[in-house]
Amino acid sequence: MRKASHSEIIAVAALLAALAVTLYAGERLWGLAGVQAVQGLGGWLTWPMRVFTFLGDEQFYLVILPLVYWCLHKELGADLGILLVLTSFTNTGLKSFLKHARPFWETPALRLGDASSFSTPSGHAQNSAALFGQVARFAAKRRWGRLWGALLALLIALVALSRVYLGVHFPGDVLWGMAVGLGLLALYGALKPMLLPRLKRLSLAAHVLLALIGAGIMLAVVWVLLTIPFGSGSTFGALYVEAWNNALEDAATVAGLALGLWIGLVVELHYVKFSVAGPRLQRGLRYLIGILGLFAIWFGLRILFPPEPLVLGLVLRVVRYGLAMFWAIALWPWLFVRVGLGGRA
Repeated sequence: MRKASHSEIIAVAALLAALAVTLYAGERLWGLAGVQAVQGLGGWLTWPMRVFTFLGDEQFYLVILPLVYWCLHKELGADLGILLVLTSFTNTGLKSFLKHARPFWETPALRLGDASSFSTPSGHAQNSAALFGQVARFAAKRRWGRLWGALLALLIALVALSRVYLGVHFPGDVLWGMAVGLGLLALYGALKPMLLPRLKRLSLAAHVLLALIGAGIMLAVVWVLLTIPFGSGSTFGALYVEAWNNALEDAATVAGLALGLWIGLVVELHYVKFSVAGPRLQRGLRYLIGILGLFAIWFGLRILFPPEPLVLGLVLRVVRYGLAMFWAIALWPWLFVRVGLGGRA
């Protein structure tokens, strides 16, 4: 019988704790009093909390994940990319089903940050728990592993707290966001050793087909969940419509990321096989040029691709994010090996 890992034990504990607190506190976790109490700590916290909340933003991951993947540790970077797709899809699906309002929907004066999707669970809390948790698991086997683990756990808590302080989430949102994120981290750690050897035996054509099917399923699942009449968000008119549309855009984003990541990882494994090794200057140039290329694709196609009509806009969004991810995972590594900014493993 396989022994449970530390991440699995932590995940079970977090999910049970979230369930117990929810059963005890009930609707108070989704009441305005909790948000008002956190904001009552003082206005001086606004800017620090905005800094912490940035650590859960899409833009932050677009900047940091390529740095890890290209220049520091390729396997860790790939793990973080897969976890980002996994947790983002799960979060979008849960939000699309629950359709819960945000605090500032009820009381606009509470709004200190930007957010346009549904509320439960918190994506920032969930993503940070999964990704920073993976970094903590990676660091645990190295020097000062426990210290890094404690610092990353504190960072996850601060990201979660920032979402409540900024008035964009209830305490219950961040509680379940962290619990679900840790659960997905444990699930990934358990499934990777079982699935990876089997996936490596598949042909490139099979992987492309599976990636396309997976991306299509992601879009379909979110669409179906949105059509289920559940949650109280529909009573908020234009805010609800905006969140509904945002959920579809998020689904297209995740589908594109999954498509580019899946195909990119297979192409890199079979045809590129780059190494992160190299002098600091070489790594710095590798990162600088690569990130400029990534943002050129991301912003450039955003300008060129029309958002309407809806179906065409969603398809083009999948293409945009898919190309950006494929550049990061396979195309830029293929190029920097050939221009002398890196070598093969």
